[in-house]
Amino acid sequence: MDITDLEDFVARLSKKDKELFNRIYSTKTFTGRLKIVDDLKEFAKSKFGSIDKVENQKIISINNNFTTEGCLFNELRSSRPMKKVKVNLDKIEEDKECLFCRPLEKTPQEKFFGRIKGKHCTTASNIAKYDYFHGLIIFNEHNPLKIRKSWLKDYLNTAEIWFKKVKDIDKESKHDFLIWNCLWRAGASIVHGHMQITSSKQKYARIKREEDIIRSYKKNYNSDYFADLFRIHNKLGLSKKIGRTKILFYLTPVKEKEIFMISMERRFQKMYGAIHKVLQNYFKLGVQSFNLFLYRINDYWIARIVDRGYLENQNSDIGAMELYGNSVVAYDPFKLAKNFKL
Repeated sequence: MDITDLEDFVARLSKKDKELFNRIYSTKTFTGRLKIVDDLKEFAKSKFGSIDKVENQKIISINNNFTTEGCLFNELRSSRPMKKVKVNLDKIEEDKECLFCRPLEKTPQEKFFGRIKGKHCTTASNIAKYDYFHGLIIFNEHNPLKIRKSWLKDYLNTAEIWFKKVKDIDKESKHDFLIWNCLWRAGASIVHGHMQITSSKQKYARIKREEDIIRSYKKNYNSDYFADLFRIHNKLGLSKKIGRTKILFYLTPVKEKEIFMISMERRFQKMYGAIHKVLQNYFKLGVQSFNLFLYRINDYWIARIVDRGYLENQNSDIGAMELYGNSVVAYDPFKLAKNFKL
């Protein structure tokens, strides 16, 4: 199964599932055509495998009719020439004299309740805040690509305690968000492993919009949007379950290899096992940098995780299309689902 065969796959679904798919998604498959000039033929053949593949590029556009998320898939883009810079990954392991290696001495603490110490991490206040309460979970382990299940459980548990401390001080700061930018491709300014945690007095705009969509969906269709989203992905073979957490190999990813996780766990700390399995699979696929965002909507905990590309790539993975149009993605979610062993 290939993402560009999606329309054929949907046509074979039951009438009820086909109607549900078409309710949530709009798709269009087309062929992008060009003519390779003689001087470029050798390069095109060696780089992309065949000239015909370049001259006739199969592309599929998928839009979510409710969230305004949209994606253009063309696997050929994964073979584009990329300018690279030399990166010594061993340097990450060796560079253990950063600010976060000595957090008690080199990072600020929260004014109202100081620090929270877990078994494998400690908290700090972010020195340049972007919200009223904005803290850090600083890992004891310097290398952010070294992640054990017990460590991850402790990071999330410590974040839960931090959120509770904030509520004890200010009940208006009730909107909790956990952010994990792993390494510089994902926007981290410090290599040392860490998460960011915020408790906001108002919901972030995109989360509020998502809540509005879910409320409207329920009103118009008398159905649960997330349940229907999972059902469609499940019918297409693009989902898995780990305990009470559903994992979607998302049809409209914001960028490469995005995983959309929906959990009915009472506490988000309980998602540590599922998140750990996703990250282990990520590493097996060569992912070196990622973003994770975790938040709550109604009865669900939502976690979204996306690959940010190889550390040595000098090109940015996000441009004007991703910011203002549709995401342009090379990695097929059907291929992602096949390669994940959960």
